[in-house]
Amino acid sequence: MASSRIASRYSKSLFDLAIQENKIEQIKADMHLIDSMCKSSADLIILLKNPIVKAEDKKAIMLKLINETDKFTQDFILLLIDKKREEELPYIASQFISSYNQMKGISLATVVSAVPLSDKNLSQMQSYVEQLLNQSDIQLQNEVDPRIIGGVIVKYEDKLLDKSVSKELREIRKQLIYN
Repeated sequence: MASSRIASRYSKSLFDLAIQENKIEQIKADMHLIDSMCKSSADLIILLKNPIVKAEDKKAIMLKLINETDKFTQDFILLLIDKKREEELPYIASQFISSYNQMKGISLATVVSAVPLSDKNLSQMQSYVEQLLNQSDIQLQNEVDPRIIGGVIVKYEDKLLDKSVSKELREIRKQLIYN
């Protein structure tokens, strides 16, 4: 896919420059902000992909959205708009965060639950997952999916631990059908 290659190159360049300028932590925080904005706003994605909106208008909107970020990040986004690569921004942010996590040895895992987990439960789940995977630095994200009814599903790289009530009900259903 061409866009992932483009995003990868821009992300690597931004990452290398952030290290060189000794701003890696600030830029990572900025990329987290941009990543969450892109994930939560379909309108922002539509704006970035819209070829009818003038570059100056996109720049003005983006600068208002990211006015709290580092000047380095703002200049990078303005460069993307000048080069007509602004639609790659969500992918660039995501790949930058992945590169940062890889550099720091941080692994990401997702816990899916029927209701949002409290901080205490999330902390306990993180300890359990770290022990289960025999890794010490795992960042846990909580996703909510009421369809699992209860229990949790842990996703880590290509591994899946399904301890949900919906899975147990499916297993019982299979047993009843085939017996």
